[in-house]
Amino acid sequence: MCNHVFIAKLIPWDLLMENIQNSLPIEMKIHLSTVTVKLKNFTENKINPPIKWIENSLILIEACLDRTWEILNSGYWQSVPIEYRYCYSLCVILKAVVLEFQYESNPREARKNIMLLKNIVQQVDKGILLGAPFPNVPILLPNIASKLNETIESFETSNLQKLIINSKDLHNTVLSGFTEITRYNEPSMELFYKTMFMPQVPAILTGCIKHWKALDRWQDLSYLSKIAGNRIVPIEIGSRYTDEDWSQQLFTFSEFLQKHILKKNDKVGYLAQHQLFDQIPELKEDFMVPEYCSFTDNDSIESPDINAWFGPEGTVSPLHFDPKHNLLCQVFGYKRVILYHPNDSSNLYPYDTKLLNNTAQVDPLSPNYEKWPEFSKAKGWIGYLKPGEMLYIPPKWWHHVTSLSPSFSISFWWN
Repeated sequence: MCNHVFIAKLIPWDLLMENIQNSLPIEMKIHLSTVTVKLKNFTENKINPPIKWIENSLILIEACLDRTWEILNSGYWQSVPIEYRYCYSLCVILKAVVLEFQYESNPREARKNIMLLKNIVQQVDKGILLGAPFPNVPILLPNIASKLNETIESFETSNLQKLIINSKDLHNTVLSGFTEITRYNEPSMELFYKTMFMPQVPAILTGCIKHWKALDRWQDLSYLSKIAGNRIVPIEIGSRYTDEDWSQQLFTFSEFLQKHILKKNDKVGYLAQHQLFDQIPELKEDFMVPEYCSFTDNDSIESPDINAWFGPEGTVSPLHFDPKHNLLCQVFGYKRVILYHPNDSSNLYPYDTKLLNNTAQVDPLSPNYEKWPEFSKAKGWIGYLKPGEMLYIPPKWWHHVTSLSPSFSISFWWN
């Protein structure tokens, strides 16, 4: 009897069947619906599937995953049909359940059990990263991953140290030719609206997030590792995304901490612009969306896009702009930010390619005036972001960001 399976019991099987009928490619629908119906019956009747059926089902699911993977990796990501991303999510869910049943049919010692759970949670994370959330059960994959991680945590301990960052060695001087970004201490909603939001003027805001638990908790790498250590995250390899040798790789969060945060690495690794808190919602309990995000340029009120930025000293976001309002909040570490007004766009020499047309070719810290002569006309602002501070960046303002130490930031983008 399958008394100990818990992934299978988390699945709303009838809702999953609706998605198969309405959202999957025809070539996958027949195969995967058959497996889903069988798993539903095994779960509801508390029956262990035959070992041969488990083996054959894993082969079938892997074949569907391989085929879906081919589609996901052909051409531009934005042009991938959404039904294939749904298919990838479904395959990952079914594979996780079948692997769990496989363990139930042949229990092993605790250590091997944990290795199996780690394998499953990492499969689920790939579904979160590459698949698409089902419309009628959007948080199914994150819920499965969180429950799995809780089980793994109960068997493991982490002994990583708390990050100690020496701010005395950090430079915070206003470089020649730049104007210092204005700073405000706990500005009222009215002051923010009138002085910054409406005229679209950047500013550094202090004292506004001092209540965040993340400010203290996230410097404790054991805490982060306990919550996220076994989870798969996308890491940018290389100092900046405009470099020719820049790439992205998947790491477990623990691997990322060990290779790129706790020790020097020849290649900079950066967890950049990642919706980590949708993937691992437990971390959302440690911070709050700033009230300033409630101001809007239109009548509709939408939740902001929340992204994580975590990396060692030396990460660089090249000079670029974003189309939305941005509050860049510093959890720990120090960053230098350089800003330019949208009116200076032509003086910053944006790339003329579709993918990089929001990125400048010129490096504001080491400009080549012979190659980019008009850059001498641009007026730059500079500021240093410290733990517990946040920077308001209005839409289309150009910004260049450098980490002066190991650093964790959260950005809130909204219209």
